[in-house]
Amino acid sequence: MDKIMKKFIDRFKKGTQYVNVLAAVTSNELTDIDASIDMDAYKNKKCVKFIPASGAATRMFKDLYAYKDDGTKSDSVDYFFDNLKKFAFYDEITEDIDNLQISDFDRYEDRVKIIDLILDKKLNYGNLPKSLIKMHVYDDLLATPIDEHIYEGEHYLNESKVDLHFTISHNHKDNFVKYAKNAIKDHPDVFIGYSYQKEKTDTLAVDMDNQPFVLDNGEVLYRAGGHGALIENLNDINADIIFIKNIDNVCHRSHANYTIASKKKLAAIGFEFKKLIDNYLLDLVVDEYDLDEIGDFIANKLHINCLSSLTRDMAIDFLNRPLRVCGLVRNQGEPGGGPFVVNNGDYSDLQICEKSELDLNDENVLAMLKCSEYFNPVDLVCFVKDYRNNKFNLLDYVNEDRYFISEKSYKGRKLKALEHPGLWNGAMHNWNTVFVEIPLSTFNPVKTVNDLLRDGHRE
Repeated sequence: MDKIMKKFIDRFKKGTQYVNVLAAVTSNELTDIDASIDMDAYKNKKCVKFIPASGAATRMFKDLYAYKDDGTKSDSVDYFFDNLKKFAFYDEITEDIDNLQISDFDRYEDRVKIIDLILDKKLNYGNLPKSLIKMHVYDDLLATPIDEHIYEGEHYLNESKVDLHFTISHNHKDNFVKYAKNAIKDHPDVFIGYSYQKEKTDTLAVDMDNQPFVLDNGEVLYRAGGHGALIENLNDINADIIFIKNIDNVCHRSHANYTIASKKKLAAIGFEFKKLIDNYLLDLVVDEYDLDEIGDFIANKLHINCLSSLTRDMAIDFLNRPLRVCGLVRNQGEPGGGPFVVNNGDYSDLQICEKSELDLNDENVLAMLKCSEYFNPVDLVCFVKDYRNNKFNLLDYVNEDRYFISEKSYKGRKLKALEHPGLWNGAMHNWNTVFVEIPLSTFNPVKTVNDLLRDGHRE
């Protein structure tokens, strides 16, 4: 057994490690913007928007698949067909529906024909990434998330070069590249790059006894290591400031002013923090510093609280790290991660934790989760250069112990899968974190097709 395989097996045996949370983040740990801040000063730096976009759209339509396969009825399927004409993609299948002489959206046979048009025969949405689903209607465009991310980027990235980077899967490359090339043909200042999740980040699968999962051909099964593997892709980006947002969190342009304003707010706050941090570090390295002032900034602005007295070396270690400014929205009961104050042993700081990282058998932890006021919508602005303008090696700031273990199956056989520490969870554990409240209207994820009927996706 090689060292890498043994490392994986040791993690499976050790199991998921719970994060030691002290409290859910409240308004006391949030930062607001100073009225005097220049909202566009950050544009003097090179900005890139990083968009994880490798996911297939299949799960958006799981209820339609179930209905087609075995006639499973549900309120969501009825709601879908009751509102079929309101979806952006309806215009593309209208003629086909007419040709099939479908006039009743209530009959099972006709519904199946429509589902086939959407998922297979005409639109092929069952085999496309979420980035290529038509989501919004405009006079001259049926817009996909690619179009919407371009539109957003044009309003808060560098005007001379609107630089977007998507992570995609190999299976979707041809369709993605073709669509992206066409989407920017009338936008000479927009540049789209893409990358794949690196195969070297795949993780070992094991059986239920924590032994390597062996396939029929004798090979050991390795699986994609989750979105935390994308820290490698993020590390390859050449930029000063990287905006991160999920592919499906887009809105209709009639609501985009809230999103654009919040992105600029996050960047402007981060830019001011970065200037302060860099100046403090420059003072520290030449031994001309006010440790009380720096300690106040670390404790009350970065919300890093030490158990021992702050020293010069400790201050340098705390400040000389990548910085992320994370937008938070009010908790509406959405599944996913949240902001917490975390105990790291010698100090506490601010972290984003997934529910699966919390020991919910602990009554105190469960109470924290239930009373949590804020939710992480994955809306980050990251500053990835140090005070000498050298790029941080982001791989040095990952907490490898914050991996995830889950049960999966392969051809009917149960297995355990391991995912790397999440991109905005353990992969950024050793970053400095600033939390900022942003409007709930900026959070418009599309997890199911019916989410496209929500207000944020309609004019």
